[in-house]
Amino acid sequence: MLNKFCKKPLYEVTGKLAAVATGRVPADLVIKNAKLVNVCTAEIQEGIDVAVSEGRIALVGDAKHCIGENTKVIDASGQYLAPGFLDGHIHVESAMVGVGEYSRAVVPHGTTGIFMDPHEICNVCGKDGVKAMIEDAKRTPLKAISNAPSCVPAVPGFEDTGSMIDYNDIREMMTWDGIMGLGEMMNYPGVLNGDSNVHAEIAETLKSDNVVTGHYSVPETGCGLNAYIASGGRCCHESTRAEDVLEKMRHGMYAQMRYGSAWHDLPVVIKAVLDNKIDDRYC
Repeated sequence: MLNKFCKKPLYEVTGKLAAVATGRVPADLVIKNAKLVNVCTAEIQEGIDVAVSEGRIALVGDAKHCIGENTKVIDASGQYLAPGFLDGHIHVESAMVGVGEYSRAVVPHGTTGIFMDPHEICNVCGKDGVKAMIEDAKRTPLKAISNAPSCVPAVPGFEDTGSMIDYNDIREMMTWDGIMGLGEMMNYPGVLNGDSNVHAEIAETLKSDNVVTGHYSVPETGCGLNAYIASGGRCCHESTRAEDVLEKMRHGMYAQMRYGSAWHDLPVVIKAVLDNKIDDRYC
């Protein structure tokens, strides 16, 4: 997906970043003398500078040559510098606030980006509610990347909701700035049983080269899980057993391990990794 959440797209600023890194143009910001938590190599590097230009990192290392008259300099001696946390699955409105107030609460604690699925507001207000959430996010420093809600209503024919979403709506929303994929496909029976609208929603997402986010909540790791993954589901946050996590990872699905106010799954599901000594790139 094209990253539209930085100040400027990379293709507009490659020359500027190279000029800053080589010292021909001063950086906007330099953070000096930090203990860098390097998540690329699992190291903590001492005495590292970071030079920033156009909202992007231009240099990591010694940035003395990147400092100009108007460069903002922050001395981080004795402090750790780490990438911001990206929350891989969140329903902002479940906290009974908008994105602006949610940002006010989480950004100071290190969350710099979220992948939100605004299906609650969509159930009430339809696509206009999703648009409102995306617009609200634009006034914050939080990179709020949204999914297009897939299951509105969550249980067709049973719920009395304010709106209904079908594959035509998904096709439209996939063209919006701020949308990166399909919200969690909770209707896994529809996936497994070939529901035409469910598979059309998935198809519209895949046509747009976006991500189908998953919700496979049953303790079954055989043909059903295979059918769900084969249909495009890339991730799942619903595992409550270690064996569920293990099989999802073995099949190339990202297993998102939950621990929060409502679900305390992590101590159990982390055993999928710890007890089997497997590569953790899919968890």
